[in-house]
Amino acid sequence: MLAAIADRIRSKSYELPLSRDYVRHWGLKEAIRELVQNALDSESPFEYAFADGQLFITSRFARLEASTLVLGSTSKTDRTDAIGSFGEGYKIALLVLTRNGYDVKVLNGNKQWAPEFRHSDQFDAEVLCINETPAHRQNQGVEFIISGLTEDDEAEIRSMCLRMQPPMSDVIGTKYGHILPSRPGKLYVGTLFVCDTELTYGYDILPEHLQLERDRQTVCGWDLKQVSKNAWIDTERLEDVATMIEAGIPDVEYVEYGSTELVKEACYKLFQQKHPGAIAVQSQEELNSLVKQGMTNTVVVSRTFHSQVSNSTSYKQQIAHVVAIQTPKAALEEWYRDNKKYMSRLPAASFKELVKRADGWRNK
Repeated sequence: MLAAIADRIRSKSYELPLSRDYVRHWGLKEAIRELVQNALDSESPFEYAFADGQLFITSRFARLEASTLVLGSTSKTDRTDAIGSFGEGYKIALLVLTRNGYDVKVLNGNKQWAPEFRHSDQFDAEVLCINETPAHRQNQGVEFIISGLTEDDEAEIRSMCLRMQPPMSDVIGTKYGHILPSRPGKLYVGTLFVCDTELTYGYDILPEHLQLERDRQTVCGWDLKQVSKNAWIDTERLEDVATMIEAGIPDVEYVEYGSTELVKEACYKLFQQKHPGAIAVQSQEELNSLVKQGMTNTVVVSRTFHSQVSNSTSYKQQIAHVVAIQTPKAALEEWYRDNKKYMSRLPAASFKELVKRADGWRNK
């Protein structure tokens, strides 16, 4: 009895200005992602466990001060390697989980937090409250305990976190993160799922290399294609990269906005293997124009592939030795321009007539 009274005396409640309907489109997966992000950013070893319909997420050496319940309050604002950096994190997760009927407890040192919705006299609305009571057991750090999970819930949670999935055997490591051939089109940042993309391969990008939008479910397409391109270049698999560029794979589309001489040379080598001694052009119109000048060994390639081939040192050296073959008419016109000052009126008029007739002549 005395212990219960003492607990009640030491209990308190924090009223947060968050309505039940806040981020209504969020569900279980988004909420758990927020908690996992906080655990990963806490600089403690990431620990989790599923057992009997419960999920335990533990940050063994972390602690949550009451001040972190204030919206916008965070300890990681200036950390570029932190996955989440908007300060709402776990508060929104508690709201979403409670709204969806899951029982949530937070063991925080010698305290326990439990969220619930309660009518606020101050705001005259139903808001999220965090009830603080003494913990029944001392906890080293912070542990989130989510109860009431089904097997489908567990599968959904595991799908959004690579750390909760079996390891893949075909992962390609780079300084920008990992390329995931087994997860085509899937984008993860810091091992957490963000969204499906149009890219051919999957990626797990390090947080410092890719800025997420505020909802952490979208990313700027320009930024994504830049980092996917950079990741492939960093692999130093130059032949593979050149083949991807030629094939129009979107993952390397942005090489035209930043590449290396090694990549350009690899593209030139691939082009020459398929079209020895040929000239690369971007359109049929370009091809037709060069063919008229006698350059019949000309091939149309994509804009991206052309940007690499045509800017390689080897290609520039090759092109420097190519001399256009003039049409008969062009040759006569050039001769006339150089010599007309030496011609009298009648020969000049006669030569002009010859130039007109030459319009229908062809090179043999």
